[in-house]
Amino acid sequence: MNRFHRFHGFHGFLGFLLLLTAGGAFARAGEAQQKTSRDKVYAKDQAARGAAQFAKTCAACHDPAKLDPAKEKGPELIGAKFVEEWQNRPLNELLEVILLTMPNDGSVVLSEEETADVVAHILQANGYPDGPAALKYDTGKDILIVK
Repeated sequence: MNRFHRFHGFHGFLGFLLLLTAGGAFARAGEAQQKTSRDKVYAKDQAARGAAQFAKTCAACHDPAKLDPAKEKGPELIGAKFVEEWQNRPLNELLEVILLTMPNDGSVVLSEEETADVVAHILQANGYPDGPAALKYDTGKDILIVK
């Protein structure tokens, strides 16, 4: 083996190590950039639309102050119980539950946009900060609910 092959082999090995190191750094950077419910993922005006929709469609089962005795009580969506139940779960799970199953009496069918508005209201009511852009239904999978 001549010097060129030894030199090339050594640099090839170094290049391989650098590639592994860079790949690990990129993976960690991707993990570190996981969006959370604390990252201003909904807009204030969207939460206002969601509050109106929530009052009309959800409050009779989910708002302790406005429960309708004729309706089955649903889980609390505002307060410590909600935060504990949904901690470390992707936001799209909440979006999907609401879109596909709520209200459970079938009296209303929410669109994806209305569902995102209701979730924005739920986030705001639970103290999560608002931001400049509205939450989109299909971006929920990239957002983790955290305290």
